[in-house]
Amino acid sequence: MTIIQAEPANIEELKTKANTKDNWKIRLEAVTELANYDCQKSRYILTKLASNDRVFAVKEAAFNAAQAMGITKKGLPLELKRKDIRYSSKDFAKVFSRVKRDTQMEEIDLDAFKKQFQIVSPEMYDVMQYEEQDNFDLWIVASYANLR
Repeated sequence: MTIIQAEPANIEELKTKANTKDNWKIRLEAVTELANYDCQKSRYILTKLASNDRVFAVKEAAFNAAQAMGITKKGLPLELKRKDIRYSSKDFAKVFSRVKRDTQMEEIDLDAFKKQFQIVSPEMYDVMQYEEQDNFDLWIVASYANLR
């Protein structure tokens, strides 16, 4: 793959996609396209995602693209740190309690809960949807059941 030494024509669109907090697939698409262009803006975006994204697939793709471009941070090579979603059980309990209160449900209605969860905490929803994948619904039901 040849890296183009220029700014992509759609850099603002890619920047918007990379900053989307509620859809990791859109961020991953942006990383894939940005990896083809070596310019100041793409380097900045890739470095930011490689350092801070909560979805490991996005973080890893950005890290690999940054590494291919020889990007460093403060003169040191970037590090791909271990997977860390940076949410604790208290964070989940707080959001789930709020969703439960907002929806006023005694028994869980999964579809209604998921819609409200996405409104209350779109980034957490996105991260956990990636993390749990096929078990996402089961994770929601189990977490809901564990609320006090």
